[in-house]
Amino acid sequence: MFNWNELKNQTIITIENSDEKIVSFLNIIPDYTPNEGTYDLVRKTEDAPSGSMDALIIALIAQLKEQGLSALNMGVAPMSGIDQPKDFPEWTVKFAYEKLQQFRHYHGLRDFKDKFNPTWVNKYLVYENHYDLISLPMALGKVMKL
Repeated sequence: MFNWNELKNQTIITIENSDEKIVSFLNIIPDYTPNEGTYDLVRKTEDAPSGSMDALIIALIAQLKEQGLSALNMGVAPMSGIDQPKDFPEWTVKFAYEKLQQFRHYHGLRDFKDKFNPTWVNKYLVYENHYDLISLPMALGKVMKL
């Protein structure tokens, strides 16, 4: 979900159908890394044409290039990228990502971003005990329902 009032203050790239109805959009948000741009939301309606999400990213890349920026931060793909778990908590996250239905949509997110040949950068969580990491899949599931 998102706040329409917040979107009013952001640059938005849209795709419209022949009736001028917005069928997909992407909002550009501030990125404080030099020479880099980023976005927050990429959304489409059920009747959006195939490839509209790709078209939004391509339009964003073109816009960032016009602004003299050289990189696009596509964000993270939660829970993905653990090829060789080092311990039980990492094994638990990998298992949840690969086997539990409620996290299957993260595969689609990773696949979507992979189409643009990104440079994946590891992001780390600081946690006090193993239970914190083991509870990550459940916490992500709750956040995704908001």
